[in-house]
Amino acid sequence: MRRRHKLTEKGYTLVEMLVVTALIGFITTFLIINFSRTRINFKEETNTLIAKIRLAQTKTTSSTRFNDSIRCGYGIKYIDNQSYLVYAAENASVFDCAIQNKDYNPIPGNSDYDGVVEVVNFSDERLEFKTSFRAIYFEPPDPKTYIIDAGGTVHQEANYNLNIIIGKVGGTCPQDCRTVDVFTSGRIE
Repeated sequence: MRRRHKLTEKGYTLVEMLVVTALIGFITTFLIINFSRTRINFKEETNTLIAKIRLAQTKTTSSTRFNDSIRCGYGIKYIDNQSYLVYAAENASVFDCAIQNKDYNPIPGNSDYDGVVEVVNFSDERLEFKTSFRAIYFEPPDPKTYIIDAGGTVHQEANYNLNIIIGKVGGTCPQDCRTVDVFTSGRIE
């Protein structure tokens, strides 16, 4: 007579494996989302600033129309430690571009010149400009690059550059900061 032994195998059922996998997936997703909210992304903000400066430069070289008119140029204007704007200069058919102010300076009461293309705020309020400047202006056709420092001095001389530092609010540089360099030669890095 043969005896049959009942095999009792130990292990996990498919349902138990699926429950554990779902819990691990949920916890991982929660941690990734939470970590990305607390992390400051310097690279994203500096790349956005570089893109906006290059946008102004490109609009200048391509003689892009703004409000149905060709403009004397385009620029970037520092507003405060967390925002800046892209602006179009005066209407080239109304103003003599060679003698116009390179800074964004809306003319009160002149509806032909508001000039604001876009206002840009840092997407992360924990970041700020650590250095200030007045404006970066591009004038066609080359384009010529003018850098107006915080004191209002217009620089167009060769090899002048502006260091725009973006950093963590309350942080110390260089570990909590990134730098964007704009040169009067037109180079942006």
